[in-house]
Amino acid sequence: MMHRLVRAAAFALAAVLPVLAVAAYPERPLKLIVPYPPGGSTDVLGRALAEHLRKELGQSVVVENKPGANTGIGAQAVATAPADGHTLLLATAATMVLNPLLQPKLAYDPAQLLPVARVAVTPLVVVARPDGEFRTLADVLTKARAQPGRVNYASTGVGSSLHLAGELLQSETGTQMVHVPYKGSAPALTGLMGGETHFFIDSVASSVPLVRGGKLVPLAVTSRERLALLPDVPTVAESGVPRFEVSTWFGIMVTKGTPDDAVARLNAAIASALRDKAFRDTFEALGLIIPEPLKPADFSALIANDSAKWAPLIKAKKITLD
Repeated sequence: MMHRLVRAAAFALAAVLPVLAVAAYPERPLKLIVPYPPGGSTDVLGRALAEHLRKELGQSVVVENKPGANTGIGAQAVATAPADGHTLLLATAATMVLNPLLQPKLAYDPAQLLPVARVAVTPLVVVARPDGEFRTLADVLTKARAQPGRVNYASTGVGSSLHLAGELLQSETGTQMVHVPYKGSAPALTGLMGGETHFFIDSVASSVPLVRGGKLVPLAVTSRERLALLPDVPTVAESGVPRFEVSTWFGIMVTKGTPDDAVARLNAAIASALRDKAFRDTFEALGLIIPEPLKPADFSALIANDSAKWAPLIKAKKITLD
């Protein structure tokens, strides 16, 4: 009789333990790795998200900046962390899509990063000088078709999303333009305003202040629909390139092997932040779009679709990063 009671108690305890383990997550403070320097828009986004997660999860979330290698250093730190959901990465499309397509040798294995939730979308805007010859994207394309190789555009470097947006524009329009890479958005904008280039496909967040100050003219936005920040600026699709749509994103990753229940709880906590009006208003005013929440499987599918979109172009253009 006593033996049967002990066995029954053991079975009951085994049934309860998984519940206790799930209920305990997170059982200690979390770490959010931001693969960019402190003070930038990505860092601000990460810190705001960390505060929301603290409220939702009941544990502090420490932000740690690990810039370098086009997000690779931060990605490596999370890819090799314990798979317990306590180390998070604020990844970008470069981390999960572009770097694997562009770099033969990565410092991290993207397969060791598990998608949890998309956090924000960054639309792009085509900008030119107010004293230049272009007032619309149609003006740019007309000259590019009539004079191949005579129109040039800036980017933040070979293989950047802004460079690839320019390559996609050429591919979709059958034009041939000259790519002028810079080391970052600030020097690219300086070069544009100084007359070194004709146009720049930039993030909305960095260009809008210059547009509002009259130092740049917006020609088109790369999103599917017009943006609330620039309601009078047409989309690239409206400007005669119907299939063109480009944006980048930020999302949270954890180490592969993290328990499903921990991933689900993180996803729900992030969804709560995305639905928070103050959170949305803050970042949409800075040029980010706070999207509707995605489940982990849907976020994984989005990453796969992005890879399928960019892979043929990168291969055709023979774009690589050493």
